[in-house]
Amino acid sequence: MTFPVGVITLIGITVVWGTTFVVVKGSLETIPVPLLLALRFSLAAACFAFVRFDRRALVPALWLGLLAFAGFATQTLGLSITTASRSAFITGFAVVLTPLVAAVWFRQRIAPRVYLASVVALAGLALLTLRGGQAQGVNAGDLWTLLTALSYALYIVYLGQVAGRANVASLAGMQHLPMAVLAWLWAAPQLGELAHVPLGTYLAIAYLALIATALVAWLQTYAQRVVPAPVAAIIFVLEPVFASLFAWWLVGEVLGPVGWVGGALVIVAMLIAELRVRRRGRRVTSGPG
Repeated sequence: MTFPVGVITLIGITVVWGTTFVVVKGSLETIPVPLLLALRFSLAAACFAFVRFDRRALVPALWLGLLAFAGFATQTLGLSITTASRSAFITGFAVVLTPLVAAVWFRQRIAPRVYLASVVALAGLALLTLRGGQAQGVNAGDLWTLLTALSYALYIVYLGQVAGRANVASLAGMQHLPMAVLAWLWAAPQLGELAHVPLGTYLAIAYLALIATALVAWLQTYAQRVVPAPVAAIIFVLEPVFASLFAWWLVGEVLGPVGWVGGALVIVAMLIAELRVRRRGRRVTSGPG
């Protein structure tokens, strides 16, 4: 996979992620969050049951699974306390944290232009998610969601480091095993509610597991072999842009002029980061580390 193909692949991933907001929102009306996550991660792991086991993927997959579950769990806890718009903005702080994590954890040298792109993207995300909102002080949900942003930043950077060290399918699939185990432990008190979940919700979970989780995990692992983690983080900021478009299309939510300005800033930030990588040539496009 070349760098341009990797970028296009990651953009496609954000489109899929954008659809999940409406799907998950509808599903949660008929199933608790822990059960949804447990079923989603278990089905996703089953998709990789016949993939050749690669021992090199064992430890990286464990860490990736723990980081991914931490992101899902803390975001869910945060959303139970704070508002969705505040949660989206704070989660987007991962865009800024990603190059900082890369610099501190792996002692990578990050181009100044990537930091500029991160700031522009964060400003765009603020306009996109906080339109019409007012500051109300920091609450416990905001603090939980800060841990979400840190978890996602760590996941993106670590995946960029290990994506080329093991079989792609094995690494993508094995990370869902610890995620599923942890989710089932969380969902254990609510197992009796599975009998009351309607068929439509199970179909929605199948989409979340097969497409938005399993397929996306495989594609992201493959793409991040050639796309540096800071650039991947910028691309992933497109998620709320696509989420807003699907929300407008499917449930009639109106983005508004300020929101569209925020989306435009996100696109500009992505271009800033991509132009920097292209200018540096092959030495950078080979990936972090």
